[in-house]
Amino acid sequence: MNRVKSVNRVFFATVVLSFVGSIINSYILHYTNNYFYAVLFSQFILIVPSLVYLTINRLNVAKAIRFQKVKFSNIILIILFTYLITPLMNLINAFSMIYVKNDTANVMSSIVSKNGWLLSLFMVAFIPCIMEEAVYRGIFFNEYRKVSVLKGIFLSGFLFGIIHGNLNQFSYAFVMGIVFALLIEATGSILSTMIVHFFINGTSITLLAVYPKLFNLLESLYGKEQFDASALMESMNTQIGGMNFSDVIKTYGFTAFIATILAFVVFRTIAKNCGRWEHVIGIFSRKESNIDTMDKLEEAEENLSYSLKETDGRKRIMTVSLALGILCSVALMIYSEFISRQISEQEVDGLLTIIRVFLR
Repeated sequence: MNRVKSVNRVFFATVVLSFVGSIINSYILHYTNNYFYAVLFSQFILIVPSLVYLTINRLNVAKAIRFQKVKFSNIILIILFTYLITPLMNLINAFSMIYVKNDTANVMSSIVSKNGWLLSLFMVAFIPCIMEEAVYRGIFFNEYRKVSVLKGIFLSGFLFGIIHGNLNQFSYAFVMGIVFALLIEATGSILSTMIVHFFINGTSITLLAVYPKLFNLLESLYGKEQFDASALMESMNTQIGGMNFSDVIKTYGFTAFIATILAFVVFRTIAKNCGRWEHVIGIFSRKESNIDTMDKLEEAEENLSYSLKETDGRKRIMTVSLALGILCSVALMIYSEFISRQISEQEVDGLLTIIRVFLR
């Protein structure tokens, strides 16, 4: 069986189930008025096609997703790396918010306020760091990299971005997916990206839990006239959206630039500690084919049921299933952006008038 074709079918099934899940989630939100249950259901939907894939192919889960131990010293460096790449993600997020709306912060705030910090941490940080990493960096990237490591890095990042279903999250999730795949290549273990994923989401949840309490404390000390907690929280969620390109560069550019340089230094240290720095460099050179062959041989030894003949026979990543999955995801993402804008009837009439003029 061609595993790339099978994984592409898994992605298409994930897209279809995500669409069905979004419809079901609207009813879940209607009856529960709590995003917690919607997020829980979404994570369940995400993992189902991959579980079916693992079961049908009788794969060892740990080997299939490259789950291996990471040295404690590297775990510390990975956590440091997490906070050093955060300014870059904030910069990309700020750029996207010039053009599109960001509803993620409001959703996460709602989850924290209705479910508390610990339960929210479990649902928004722990569950996704296991589920999403196992699917996108475990199943998808691990299979695509056997054809081409470089193509696998960018494709898995792209799929991770478009599955979020909105342009705002796509912008930084795409870059994050690329960074995560590179980190796996540097460490040889998906545990590294699970750690990063957990700390990124966990930090956001923790700040959303702490900020209201801190602001309310300051309001009680200084009075509402000098320190309005509600107004400040609202301004934090909206001020980025009011920035232009120059404002974003001035606010986030320098910090992101310096932090990204430091992140690269830490990344190189992690790769060297794991003895994989030459491997990482080779990904971007003509040596990739040799490194790819080495990785295939290692996997063949670990999993005898997966023959070298089958591995070497797979040359193409793009298939009909993958193309359909990408087209559906992009279409749904564009559609959701139009809905989120809440276009008025006057705007619709104006758009139709323009279309009629061109049709003439």
